[in-house]
Parts: sequence; C-alpha cells; structure tokens
Amino acid sequence: RGRHGAAGRVRPVHQVIAAAAPADAITGQALAWREVLAGWGHRGEIVAEHVHPDLRGSVRRLDAGGEALLADDRAVVILRYSVWSAGVDAALAVPGRVVLWYHNITPGKLLRPWNAPLAQDCDRARAALPRLRGRARALVADSAFNAAELAAAGMPGASVIPLLLEGPADPPSPAPHPGPPLIVSVGRIVPNKRLDDVIKAFALYQRHHAPGASLALVGGHDGFESYRAALGRLVERVGARGVTFTGRVPEAERDAWYARASAYLCMSAHEGFCAPLVEAMAAGVPVVARDAGAVRETLGGAGIVIEPDLPLAAEALHEVVSSSSTRTGLAAVAAARLRELSPASVAERLRAALAPVLAA
Repeated sequence: RGRHGAAGRVRPVHQVIAAAAPADAITGQALAWREVLAGWGHRGEIVAEHVHPDLRGSVRRLDAGGEALLADDRAVVILRYSVWSAGVDAALAVPGRVVLWYHNITPGKLLRPWNAPLAQDCDRARAALPRLRGRARALVADSAFNAAELAAAGMPGASVIPLLLEGPADPPSPAPHPGPPLIVSVGRIVPNKRLDDVIKAFALYQRHHAPGASLALVGGHDGFESYRAALGRLVERVGARGVTFTGRVPEAERDAWYARASAYLCMSAHEGFCAPLVEAMAAGVPVVARDAGAVRETLGGAGIVIEPDLPLAAEALHEVVSSSSTRTGLAAVAAARLRELSPASVAERLRAALAPVLAA
C-alpha cells in the first residue's frame, strides 16, 4: 500500500472557504497554503460557495464540481471557518479526513447596523460551533486567542499556526520620514475595524501635535457602502484634514502606502490574528493598536498596545512618530517577532500539525 495510502499516492488536500474574493485575507491564505501543500506533494483545489469573477480560474465553485472533489475518500479537506456558508455542511459530509481551521468569527452585533445578512451568517456560524465537536481529525487556529475559543466550544488541543505572510527577512530601519507625518490603517472598511475611532484619534493627533499630518485608510468597502459614507461624514464633522480613502488597491499600491507611512494605527474591536500589523512591522512602520482579540498576541511586544481611549491613541501616535528611541526599540522587537512568523517557520508548524492526517 505504501506510506501514503492506496497505490502509494499522496493524499490530495482540498480547502473549503465561504467566499473567494481578491484582497480577502482567508482567500489569500488558502491560495498561499495551496502552493505550500503542492510543494509537499499534496495537490488540491480551493472550493467556495461564492467565487469572484477574477478568481474563477483559481477557485472551484461548490455547485460547479466542488462537492464532487470533496467526495474523494482519499482526500484531506481543510474547512476554513470564519462565517456560515453551504461549504460548512459540504465539508463535514465528506467521507475523508477533515481539518477544522478556525479563523475566528466576527460577532454579528458589530456588523448588524451596516450589513444584517452578514451579521446573521456570523451569528449562525458561532451558534454552530458546538455541532463541529468530534467532526474533525485535527484542529488548527491562527492564534492562541482563537484556540481558546475552540476550547470553550468543547474542542481543545488546536495547533496554533499563524497566518502565512511573505515579508523581508530584515525590515527597513525605523528612520523618520521627511515632511508631515502619514498615518495609515489597512484592511476592509468594515465596522468591526472601528475606523470611526481611527478617524477620531487621528483628528486629535492632528489638532494637538501635527497640523500637517495626513491619514490613509487603505481597503475596499464592498457590502459596507453605508458605513463608508458615514465615515466620510465623520471626517467632516470632526474637522480632520488630509484623509484619503483609497478603496481596494493592488498589493503593490498597498505596499507603497506602508513605505510612506510614519505610523500604523489599529483601533479594531475584534481580531483573530491581524495580518496588517505584521505587514506594517515588515515595512518598518511603528504600530499603535487597541488591545482587542489577538492583537497583543500578533504583535508580540512589537508595538504600543493601548486601551480603547482616543486621547491615549493620539498621544501614542505622537510618541512613535516623534521619538527615535521608541521607534528603534519597537523595530528591534519587530525584527525578532518577524523571525518567529517567517514563512519557513510557520510552514514547519503546519507540517507537524497535519502529519497524522496526511499519513496513510
């Protein structure tokens, strides 16, 4: 039979996600891990209930051959769980080996005023967590914070595997940028990211410390058009100047904003990991972030973590922009944290976690 099962063949590994879209973090992780798994000999497909037109050649729709792929009893199926979709039932019905990869679920109450259907899907996914007990051969979580949520739902023992993120081996030096400061915040324009608090904190910073400062909110707002419009009105109401909403941008343009940034500000109310914090560290940008969810864990000491206090956020921004010693200290910790999160290190952690499932 060979060590990989019948006919000595390695097991294919398919990944199931709710929806595939450009610039979506979970879609990006599925694509990145597909490449890594293929390098180990475990080729497979990504299956999603909804697929953006730009990804139709890369992701298989569930109702267009996806369910048939999952029916292979030799396959390992990774269910990337973050919201309810038809893919959840499809993955749990397969005859093969299922891995539950928990990306956390945004509490519906944070979304409901702006996107009630999505809030309902999030609440349904949280309510369904106990149904998943005993259904998976292995449990994976992006953070210890996520693993604790799985344990609370009766699924202890998840392997903690951070997101797989590319970045430079050595981040740039924390030298100050010439000219007025630029503050950036990157990610989808959604209410759980509390970009309203980002704008308010920036307005205080601009008013009391840096009148010429500017703010860039980098990310798309699909499904949250009303929230984006409300943020525009908030900018006017608080008197903030130099605020740019970029919309969804290619990675190169996103990285250009990081390269110009003086500081990164995160005021998110809920994070299961937080990839932009790692991207900011890799770009040499000092971070100020609200202590919520897995934010502190993601940073690993490489940022100023604050309580949800707007004046404090403004003062922390002033500190990281104006103090060379603070930036130097944060950069040293960031370099160590980035080594811990290197793709090679993360990949080996997953290889160890999946070894029993991938074996014959």
